[in-house]
Amino acid sequence: MSDSTRRTRRPATDTPSRPASPAPTVAAAEISRLAGVTRATVSNWRRRHADFPAPVPGGSETRPLFDLAEVQQWLRGHGNTAADSPVQHLRTVLRSEVAPGEVAALMEFVADPARESEGAVLAAVRAAVTEVGVQRTLSVLAERGLDGPSTGVYPTDQPVAALMADVLAASAAPAPRSVLDPACGGGTLLLEASRIGADQLVGQDIVPVQAGRTAALLSSLAPEAQIDIHAGDALLADAFTDLEFDGVLSNPPYSQRDWSADELALDPRWVYSVPPRSESELAWVQHAIAHLHSGGTAVLLLPPAVAARSSGRRIRMELLRAGALRAVIALPPGASTPRQVGLHLWVVRRPAPGISKDTLLFADTTRLPNHGGEQSDWQVLADTVVTAWRAFDAGQDPTVPDVTAVVRVMDVLDDDVDLTPARQVRAAVDPDNASAAAHAAITRLADDLTELRAAADAVRDWESAPGTVWRYVAVGNLIAGKAVRIVTPNSETVALDTPQRPVLTGHDLLASRAPSGLSAPGASVDDPIEDGDVLVSRLRDDHGAAQGARVAEGPDIGAVPGPGVLVFRTDPTRIDPWFFAGFIGSPDNAAAMIGTTTIRLDPARLRIPLLPLPTQKTYGQAFRRLHHLRVTARTTTQSAHTTADLIATGLTAAALEPFSVPE
Repeated sequence: MSDSTRRTRRPATDTPSRPASPAPTVAAAEISRLAGVTRATVSNWRRRHADFPAPVPGGSETRPLFDLAEVQQWLRGHGNTAADSPVQHLRTVLRSEVAPGEVAALMEFVADPARESEGAVLAAVRAAVTEVGVQRTLSVLAERGLDGPSTGVYPTDQPVAALMADVLAASAAPAPRSVLDPACGGGTLLLEASRIGADQLVGQDIVPVQAGRTAALLSSLAPEAQIDIHAGDALLADAFTDLEFDGVLSNPPYSQRDWSADELALDPRWVYSVPPRSESELAWVQHAIAHLHSGGTAVLLLPPAVAARSSGRRIRMELLRAGALRAVIALPPGASTPRQVGLHLWVVRRPAPGISKDTLLFADTTRLPNHGGEQSDWQVLADTVVTAWRAFDAGQDPTVPDVTAVVRVMDVLDDDVDLTPARQVRAAVDPDNASAAAHAAITRLADDLTELRAAADAVRDWESAPGTVWRYVAVGNLIAGKAVRIVTPNSETVALDTPQRPVLTGHDLLASRAPSGLSAPGASVDDPIEDGDVLVSRLRDDHGAAQGARVAEGPDIGAVPGPGVLVFRTDPTRIDPWFFAGFIGSPDNAAAMIGTTTIRLDPARLRIPLLPLPTQKTYGQAFRRLHHLRVTARTTTQSAHTTADLIATGLTAAALEPFSVPE
């Protein structure tokens, strides 16, 4: 990186210039979001409760306003604790007190921990930072700065960002000290670059709020690094012309049609041919290469169409001939936004003079085994990708049967220059590996079938019940009586090299699988999931009915509850955990799921029968056996699919011969 690269800080500013109201106000829509209920529920509260706060001046008959403090006090008095969340409070204050254009000053405040927090807005920001950390607080501010969460801005999910940084770090070149992200968004990739040792972090983003967010994030969580973040269009108005870096990490915009192709037709960055108007992603690839030192590496997250579109054939061919494209790695759908698409990682390198490369690596991670659900075991996937890339880049054998393939460049330079990993890996199927993999999969399937039969036998015998009418108690009353409590882990910022924890999501619970995510670097949770905690999904299942629920054990212990997860901790001398999980996860408790499009779980509306502890334990044992049956059924189903897919691939790739079936 040039010496002109510097760490920049905007001068500290005061609270946004808009005069603060004597008392923050909220409309009915904000109350519904604050309380986690629908707007219709707020209307019912106003009609049914004489003590509901009266409207204050400043609203209208169709859109009355209410004093925020009075609303929060009323909600607390009626058992709604959602209003006490610092994040919800910050969102409410931002909507009522801060215009989108004023958010940048608040982001600078987040990045300056020494600033005093005078006024309701800054106090709300400081409280959110204390409760959920800098990164989450900046995300909430960005929602307001972008005027709502649905803006078309695609974030890079942290596990994918970590994988991209690890691939960069595993390259044969020296560890990168300077890293550029020309479309930095919220700064996730540059934060990961600091984790792998980069201390010069440079970025640009066309959205000013995102550029400010990245600058604040890095100033807070990577304070020792040199930081230079600019707002602007990196293709049309490159802020770092003629500067070169050790590495580039980027998740550029997809399918741009207005990227100024005509204005940039003669740009010197287009070494590998001028990108057609429909190939904006290949413009970003060449932009990344142009900013690399000789031998430097870039890792880009791209849509799969870039690997095969006919309009990009010429550029793909030139990248291959020059040895600039080194690997194409297919990720499973759902790895990052947009989740319906299986994105690709492209690893490119600025060719060093006199060094030619005649092979490239393909990896199709969609063929890796899952761990009982539809989603791949991410840690296994990441380790496989990094290990394969490290071996390939060092000139060693990176072969993982049915997952990776090393292909000669001349074998790819056909009429299509199709770089889709699934096609290349399938073409490189080895008969011996295919046969061994098929036999191993059949063995796993047989073992899973044996376990499924045992789980089914454990729930074989039942007797009719006498039809006893139970008395029920609301979970809210159990919480008040300290028989149950809701666990709310507190996050704090620590050193970036702190080991990451598994993250359990609501989808993991619905799929009866182990935690599938990882916590962000530098995030620590002081009350993780413990053995015996009851884990409940806030999401609906595939049938739109009950929420997933189970008792923490095995991989759940020590994990962080992620999005869509509610954690209950019972007093085992009064409430059996599996009894509690079985009843709150039953269809009878579907009424606690509020909403149609956006679903929320109201814990206070859950209920369980009042039964003595010995009876609870009997029911708990039954619910535990049923849970085991569900898990083994899912695992066996996945094993069957994997076995069938492996054999089908071997047959269609001429690596296996059909087996004969006795008449």
